[in-house]
Amino acid sequence: MARTTDWRSVWARKGDRQVAAYTHEALIELDGFDHGAGRIAPETFVQAAAEAIDALGLAAGMSVLEVGCGAGAFLWGFRGRGLRLFGVDYSPALIAHARTAIPEGTFAVAEATSLPFRADAIVSFSVFQYFPDLAYARRVLAAFADAAPVALVLDVPDLATREEAERARAAAGSPPSTHLYYPRSFFGAAETWTNALAGYGNGPFRFNALLRHRPGEP
Repeated sequence: MARTTDWRSVWARKGDRQVAAYTHEALIELDGFDHGAGRIAPETFVQAAAEAIDALGLAAGMSVLEVGCGAGAFLWGFRGRGLRLFGVDYSPALIAHARTAIPEGTFAVAEATSLPFRADAIVSFSVFQYFPDLAYARRVLAAFADAAPVALVLDVPDLATREEAERARAAAGSPPSTHLYYPRSFFGAAETWTNALAGYGNGPFRFNALLRHRPGEP
């Protein structure tokens, strides 16, 4: 399948909307998790954030950087835990929404390959499918290793289930995707497991990867 979608334009259009009230539901809509196989309920997002905090070993006073944070739908669940919150995204419009919705956070417009912040941990939710190719994704992982000792990459399309995933998307009313699929081996020695978010149509065909870096490791 040719991968021709101009994702920058897609996310610019999604972010170029007025928001009456910055509720979690509004951020979920801005970030595109409100329809078809990609629908995720607010309570499911909050549970996913809690599980990420546990997996990353985060505690009050520590910092977390979300790469590809969009308007902040996933980062919303990290609030109220005493964490220092950072976020980057290449969409200026979505970053503007995130700054308003999560005023205690620190946000920047940036590429995933050039991170302006350092943190105790990095999290990236449902972002890697929008990268142009695996070579770019490798550069992103190198940037992660420079910016934090641990990173949790969530909701990665699993190459082993691609055909089944596209059938399930069609059944849920979602169009055929131009997403980038990954073999689990792409993440090397990382711990991986299937995304098991309740009620999330894409979940059974996506996986999560937990990467730990030693100082000086690529």
